[in-house]
Amino acid sequence: MRNIFTIILLAGSVGSGLAASTIDLANRYAYAANLGWMDAVADTNNGVVIGQYVCSGYIYSANVGWINLGSGFPANGIQYQNNSGSDYGVNTDPAGNLRGYAYGANIGWINFESTGAPAVNLRTGQLSGYVWSANCGWISLTNSFAHVQTDTISPGPLAPDGLPVAWLLNNFGTTNVNANADADGDGQSNGQEYLAGTDPNNAASNLKITAESFTSGGTSANLTWQSVPTRFYYVQKTTSLSTPNWLDSGVGLVTPSNGSTTTTNFLDTTAPMRFYRVEAVRPLMP
Repeated sequence: MRNIFTIILLAGSVGSGLAASTIDLANRYAYAANLGWMDAVADTNNGVVIGQYVCSGYIYSANVGWINLGSGFPANGIQYQNNSGSDYGVNTDPAGNLRGYAYGANIGWINFESTGAPAVNLRTGQLSGYVWSANCGWISLTNSFAHVQTDTISPGPLAPDGLPVAWLLNNFGTTNVNANADADGDGQSNGQEYLAGTDPNNAASNLKITAESFTSGGTSANLTWQSVPTRFYYVQKTTSLSTPNWLDSGVGLVTPSNGSTTTTNFLDTTAPMRFYRVEAVRPLMP
């Protein structure tokens, strides 16, 4: 007999507010044929911050000066609307696509748009694609010589309950939310729903194991769980719940499938009883 135990965890703690640049010190340069190298770390304190909902900070070019990716504080508290000179910037969508506008006083608007497909890899932090300047042409975020990479993805400003303001406004329309409450009654708190990337207002959207099969003695296991494309997963195991010592099942970090569930198979040793849980993680979230 095999028992299944499902729990939601996220390695590390959620960071706070906006800070110094999130860009990796060794991988910080974008390139444009008409501009040369552009530094996304800038002077560190004013460098680019890649966020979960919006980007902010500055890129510095020796040839054209500072380029602003946004203030980090969109008017609606969630994402820039890019409809005025006071509410513009580059947004990050759940898949890591970067869309919107940056601005340089000496070169005008820089468009982060679908044709150039600028994006951040949610697993590695590497930026890819191109952005377009009407005055300067294409700017490459990665090429054979260098690339821009973020070490973390900032959650942005946090509410008193510790959850990101943008996430709360997007899901509840207010920041007056208890992280320990269970808005949809599915047995998982609002805080757990955020960590798992699930919808806190939909009882059918949660992290749980939905199917399992094991060979005799537990030497081979097959698990399926509800998953979302914005999270990665670890499958962990223990032989006791009284004093559990959770260990990785051996499959490492699991990339979610394209659908609403993910399945993984792995081998194990014989045990009289073993428990499993699935841990949802966003590798670059602090």
